[in-house]
Amino acid sequence: MKRRAVIATTASLASLAGCVFTDGKIEYDRGGIDVVIDGSPVDLSADRFQSEHAENDSIEFHLHERDEYWYMEGEEPVTFAEGLDLLPRFEYARNGDDHVVTIDGIAYDGGDSDTELSFVVNGETVDPAEYDVRDGDELRLEITTSA
Repeated sequence: MKRRAVIATTASLASLAGCVFTDGKIEYDRGGIDVVIDGSPVDLSADRFQSEHAENDSIEFHLHERDEYWYMEGEEPVTFAEGLDLLPRFEYARNGDDHVVTIDGIAYDGGDSDTELSFVVNGETVDPAEYDVRDGDELRLEITTSA
């Protein structure tokens, strides 16, 4: 009986984990991301938000369990809003001119008088539907409710 050997390099192991390397060069963008609800940070390292545990994993924008970065590997950049919508257990929508973000089934509607959503990139407030995420961006979603 013949046995076949499997040889894997570190770069190909990273590819299997979800991020692409080509000829030893990194083929993805990444940056930081924070989500804060009523002053409490959401633990984005939790399995339910990670690419490795998603039913329909997206290479366009995702998180990994090994660190606290967002990763973007698609051919075209995504907007901040599209990125959020691609994360497991997150949804982004518009209700007229108002932003609506759903996290773990709880909807936060910026149109509600008791809810405020702020989308911040590198310390500047942005329209998430207009801002294309770039390598190194520090993304922050702040949700404040009167609840």
